Amino acid sequence: MRDQWSLSQEEEDMNRRILFRKARKGDPKAKQELETTYAVRLWSEHERAQLVYENPQCTGTTRHSKTRKERTRSSDGA
Repeated sequence: MRDQWSLSQEEEDMNRRILFRKARKGDPKAKQELETTYAVRLWSEHERAQLVYENPQCTGTTRHSKTRKERTRSSDGA
């Protein structure tokens, strides 16, 4: 590993990890530095909960659309 990365690269990686740790705890300066230096946007749990994901390959229906109750009824022979 030491052959691949220079000492300055390791130091930069450590600095980035520290910034991520501080930003997760809510430090606005760390968030700002991550956004300006590394073009990284951190989302809080509240912000992530409000995100709406749209997957064009998923139509919302599945092959296994029966509920567990319906499957057990049909396997019982009822």
